[in-house]
Amino acid sequence: MRTKYLKCFMILAEEQHYHRAAERLNIPQPALSLGIKRLEHELGLLLFERTQRSTKITEVGRKLLPDARRVLDAYAELQRNASQATQAIQQRIRLGLSGMTVGLAHPRLDALLAHVRQTLDGLDLYICEYEYGTLIRSLRDGTLDVGITVGSVRFEDLVIQPLWQDPMWAVVPAAHPLAHAKVVSREALKEYELIVCHPENVDGGSEQLRAVIAEEFVDPQIAQYASSIQGMLSLVAAGFGVSFIAESQIARNPREDVRYLPIDLCEAAFYVSALYRAGGLRPEDRCFFEAVRQFISGSIESDFPLAVD
Repeated sequence: MRTKYLKCFMILAEEQHYHRAAERLNIPQPALSLGIKRLEHELGLLLFERTQRSTKITEVGRKLLPDARRVLDAYAELQRNASQATQAIQQRIRLGLSGMTVGLAHPRLDALLAHVRQTLDGLDLYICEYEYGTLIRSLRDGTLDVGITVGSVRFEDLVIQPLWQDPMWAVVPAAHPLAHAKVVSREALKEYELIVCHPENVDGGSEQLRAVIAEEFVDPQIAQYASSIQGMLSLVAAGFGVSFIAESQIARNPREDVRYLPIDLCEAAFYVSALYRAGGLRPEDRCFFEAVRQFISGSIESDFPLAVD
């Protein structure tokens, strides 16, 4: 049943006159007659008694009028809700985070998200944590507007905007010969077996760490693989080898059984970047990046200028 037929029924019931009802509905009179006939056919009853000189609603038609009003009111409410829901979705920014177990769980990220939430008070910021591969796929298929991830990322179809970098430190067991050093050299680390990311871990942070090891260690001695910071720290504490960690993760992982050491003359760092589809920024997304730019510009530790195309 079409709601336009019910509207025809309501207006004709009020006017009791086809010509006046058609004028109110702004439709031709034959279209009104056709709508009433189709409604009567669907309901299997007569709604109006027609003569050449008058139109009168039937008794059964009069009893159905309250139901018709309720249906039309409910449909109008549905339309209003649909409009509001569409507007809310259009004003929603879907932000994906990936790499929380590697180094994205950063105090600066906490402050950034708080700043964006307060700045974009009129927009709905929807945040969800993603596995790295799912994050990239979601950006590409449009189910995410913006992603933030840690590590070395390179994609021709995505725009990569660096946000900040996090220095790389060494992690050694508390009883290790290097444990009491204030700074450890890269040469010293080469003498020991390493605990690194699992080869099947393809997130940006793991790729970046593997690239650093390949560059700094000619023939690295791999002792064990780990897939998380906690797993890596447990292996280091147990004496299986030494490893690496983002500086921001040290305060978040205090332990008595390991030592965190800065690496002398080490330029290696974990990079945190924002990603989005090339040419895919909406006005809402630009508002998001403007808030990010304001945050980074006001940060004393700002690493990169933010310029969104």
